[in-house]
Amino acid sequence: MSTFNLFITLLVFFLLSSSFVSSYSGNDVQLWCNQTPNPQPCEYFLTNSPTQRNKEINQKSDFLQLSLQLVQERALIAHANTLSLASKCRNPRETAAWTDCVELYEQTILKVNKTLDPNTKSSQVDTQTWLSTALTNLETCKAGFYELGVQDYVLSFMSNNVTQLLSNTLALNMVEYQEPSYRDGFPTWVKPGDRKLLQASSPASKANVVVAKDGSGKYTTVSAAINAAPMSSGGRYVIYVKSGVYNEQVEIKAKNIMLVGDGIGKTIITGSKSVGGGTTTFSSATVGKKKQKTFP
Repeated sequence: MSTFNLFITLLVFFLLSSSFVSSYSGNDVQLWCNQTPNPQPCEYFLTNSPTQRNKEINQKSDFLQLSLQLVQERALIAHANTLSLASKCRNPRETAAWTDCVELYEQTILKVNKTLDPNTKSSQVDTQTWLSTALTNLETCKAGFYELGVQDYVLSFMSNNVTQLLSNTLALNMVEYQEPSYRDGFPTWVKPGDRKLLQASSPASKANVVVAKDGSGKYTTVSAAINAAPMSSGGRYVIYVKSGVYNEQVEIKAKNIMLVGDGIGKTIITGSKSVGGGTTTFSSATVGKKKQKTFP
């Protein structure tokens, strides 16, 4: 069983086992849902959800928690429905858009789960960021079908209310915009070690490995250096890429990777994927995060 499949199984068990605490009335649901931008799906699913309809709502924080749990529940169902649509893809373009959606729903579920995890130390701003990311994921899923001109078939089978329910949680958790604070020219969230690395006159001198097309480094391609990097290095893992044109699609699987080149116009990484070639914008990045293959 894959890590994501195990996560889904445990999460469904948690949702089912946490039901039937105490009940709220239909008037309570209507009152709270009317405070959201999408009251109809809110009221319908809270009333009909077997795992959420018996939770107590005493204050706004209770309603937000309930709404987040509802989003997670509906996103799990939507993900399962999306997986079942594999056989309905009639051509490579529909398959490409569908493949993105499977991953994007997985990432949405994981982001929402972070907001629900009591062991995750997070602020209201963190929650807003994760929920915004989750909502963007679903919009990106839909955009892929439009980009490739295949929105008239498979996309129609994927209709659900997760986007509206997510929008509700964003409205409930809304935080006012605050001007970012800086120190030494960097945002305060940049750690001292990272700040020193960025301020160094020659970050390449601190490189863990060197990439060079002429063979003077440990690797001749950026991808080879990325793939050999440790999944967790305890700090920034610096890869110095010497000048040259690297024709490759780089997918980063490890955390805390830092690429350093010789400057604009000297170190160039270029790929060839595009919407015109049948790839969604989401999957066309020349340098991006490696997709986790959680399903066969």
